[in-house]
Amino acid sequence: MRRILGFFVILAGLLISGTILWRAGPMTEPAAALAVPDADPDGAAADEPAPALEAPKSPLTDKQREARRFARYDKDASAAVSREEYLVNRRKAFARADLNKDGRLDFEEFAATTAKKFAKADRNGDGTLSAREFATTALKRKPKAACVCPPPGDE
Repeated sequence: MRRILGFFVILAGLLISGTILWRAGPMTEPAAALAVPDADPDGAAADEPAPALEAPKSPLTDKQREARRFARYDKDASAAVSREEYLVNRRKAFARADLNKDGRLDFEEFAATTAKKFAKADRNGDGTLSAREFATTALKRKPKAACVCPPPGDE
C-alpha cells in the first residue's frame, strides 16, 4: 500500500512540475532574457547598444593601500611593527601546516624565510619595522586584466 501511495505522490509531483515548466514557455535565448534594453529619457529604446562595462577600479592609491596593510599588522598602534606582530600571520600558517597537530614542524625552520625577510627589511636593526621599512615587505602583485565580456546577443 505504501509503495502505491508513494508512486502516486511522485507522479503528482512530476505532473505539477511539468505543468509549471510548460506554462513558463521555452527560453530560446537565455542572454536576451537577462538583457535590459537601453531607453532614452522619453522611454523609447535606443538604437545603439550600451557601452562595454569596465572592471571596477579601487578608489585607493597604492600609498593608502600600504597604510592600511601597515595598520593591520601594527596591532598595538605604536607606529612600528614588532617582530611578534609581523610573525602573527606566519604562526597561523604554521598551525595550519601542522595538520596532524603533533608539533613536529619546527616553527623557526618553517618561518626561516620570513625571519630573513624581516631582518632584511629592518635596516636599522632595532627589532621593529617603521612604515618605510615595512613597505619593502609588500608582495609585488601583477595587475588583473579587465574582463571583456561580449554584449548580450553576440554569442
